[in-house]
Amino acid sequence: MKKNIIKLIELFLILSPLFDMLTAFMLQILNINFTIGMVVRFIIILICIFYLIFIYKQKDKKYLLLILGGIFLYLLIFLITMVVNKDISVLLYEGKNAIKTFYFPILLITFYAIVKENKIFITNKTLIIVYIIYLLGIFIPDILGIGFDSYEISKTGSIGFFNTANEISAIISILMPFFLLYLYEKKNFVLTVLLIGVLVFDILSIGTKGPLLSFVIIIGVILFIYIIYLVKEKLYKMLSFLLVLLFLFIVFINIYLPRTAFYENIKIHLDFLGVDNVMDVFTDYELFDHFVFSSRLKFLGNTFDNYKSSSILEKIFGIGYIENYGEENSTTKMIEMDYFDILFRHGIVGFAVYVGIFGYFIYQAFKNIYSLKDNAYKICSYLSLFLIILLSLITGHVLLAPSVSIFVAIILTKKEVVK
Repeated sequence: MKKNIIKLIELFLILSPLFDMLTAFMLQILNINFTIGMVVRFIIILICIFYLIFIYKQKDKKYLLLILGGIFLYLLIFLITMVVNKDISVLLYEGKNAIKTFYFPILLITFYAIVKENKIFITNKTLIIVYIIYLLGIFIPDILGIGFDSYEISKTGSIGFFNTANEISAIISILMPFFLLYLYEKKNFVLTVLLIGVLVFDILSIGTKGPLLSFVIIIGVILFIYIIYLVKEKLYKMLSFLLVLLFLFIVFINIYLPRTAFYENIKIHLDFLGVDNVMDVFTDYELFDHFVFSSRLKFLGNTFDNYKSSSILEKIFGIGYIENYGEENSTTKMIEMDYFDILFRHGIVGFAVYVGIFGYFIYQAFKNIYSLKDNAYKICSYLSLFLIILLSLITGHVLLAPSVSIFVAIILTKKEVVK
């Protein structure tokens, strides 16, 4: 049964981009508000919980069940708090969002159990297959001009056959180091050029900042390490070739960039803000927040004010996902900075439970990576962890979106290199 469960989870994972495309098709074309991707991921977590409760036999099972029970107890208290402070009509909305948020720590616990008993759980090959499906799911529709828009109004951009730009951007970002490592190890020049071209096209066509920032960070770190290696080994011919190649790539980007949705969005944004000199953005707090953080700091301030004025019960267990309920200024707008959304939506207790679990697995992941002998894989794993931590803070949709957090859980619970 163990093998069947692992194969089933792996199958669901490989098919998840296709389920996401089907969800987007139902929402965008048929106007049917049914997220099949969420249903599939809910089935995955039920299977994982089943594994922990009925199959897992290790000595630490009682501790894992205790933590899992603590999460469900908190969620029950959270829902009671929402009903007491608001009313019964909010139960479904608050409950759905709370489950989406705590999907990730539940996955961490259950994936940990599965990995502990089954070293070969989700291989790098599986992750690369999923990644390429996501890339092609953006690239092919965009090339044909039939992709869905990244934004409903104002800005431009296309996300292929997917529905949410932020979540797709997060997936592309955090798995990017492993994808680039795969291309490096393949040593197939034609395949590398083609897939890097698809990746760059997707990054620039989506129009969001996260993937481009991730790409720049990853390439910057890899180039820095490789240049140091070439200098130490006195491989000056190779160094010269690399610098020429880098120069040509920069020239290509400078020519291609003004034709992309990313560049167009920057122009639209600056025109909207009335900015003539881009340096003005960095001297004005409101402009900086609007341009760089898409007003996330403003939303953070609004939610913090609501949290400060909330009851003691809400400060402890959270103000939930509907702010100022029953008032004219009622809103369901998220901050989109994961750590702050967890703190304010779920209060001191919920934040402590969530970050306690997340922090433990981050610490264990760093320890596991440090012990690896494969230096290339080690660097890519560190880069992925760094991006997870960074993007969770500045762009969100990493820990709180099940379509993304399932990959974060896989990365954090991996014990060894399984290719």
